[in-house]
Amino acid sequence: MPMDEFLLNIVKKHGDRILLKESDRKPKTSKKKRKKPLPINGNLKGNHLDKFDEWQGISPWDPSVGGDGYPRFLCDVMVEGLAKHLRCVGIDAAIPYSKKPEPRELIMQVQKENRVLLTRDAKLLRHDYLANNQIYKVKSLLKNEQLLEIIETFQLKISEDKLMSRCTKCNGMFIQKPLTTEEAVEAAKGFQKIPNCLFNKNLEFWKCMDCHQLYWEGTQYHNAVQKFVDICKLSD
Repeated sequence: MPMDEFLLNIVKKHGDRILLKESDRKPKTSKKKRKKPLPINGNLKGNHLDKFDEWQGISPWDPSVGGDGYPRFLCDVMVEGLAKHLRCVGIDAAIPYSKKPEPRELIMQVQKENRVLLTRDAKLLRHDYLANNQIYKVKSLLKNEQLLEIIETFQLKISEDKLMSRCTKCNGMFIQKPLTTEEAVEAAKGFQKIPNCLFNKNLEFWKCMDCHQLYWEGTQYHNAVQKFVDICKLSD
């Protein structure tokens, strides 16, 4: 079709720039940005990983490096059951924010909360973002044995008066003063049901300061205390 004079001048002036090239005829592939992988130490291959199975250096909570002396752990999904056992003996043991965390999320949580990551995943030992004193590979498979392994490895001091002193549900601390039955009933309204059989037993109730879960010193509590007294050999 005939061009008007204005368009014809544009074609004459810029025609060499707007002509299609052979490469322009080929379909272009999508170039999506991928997340950069966390750096991996190239030297940690094969047998080199073995030496990182052992605990390295000083714990981040050690007062000599500016810590407050209170052990803090992060149990990944592979040792999540260990977290509840540690809480039962009074040790601060968190779990990942998400159910399927990426290594980057675990590393950020460890560094933000000044914890030691407990895992059975050997691949996590390769990440340079975690110092040797920020991660430990748990060797035992059973929860009771894992608990003893952590107590021995980190030389944790466990006492009977600290048993069942943390919320096993969320890792929170209990209120300092116990609740009466009447106070517990009021606190549990619309949240938790207290069995009627407990009302005439004059029990003390304890409430988690974080998730508000209520606990009481019933048969289940005493059985749990005895269990961890036996596991940790506190009666010897």
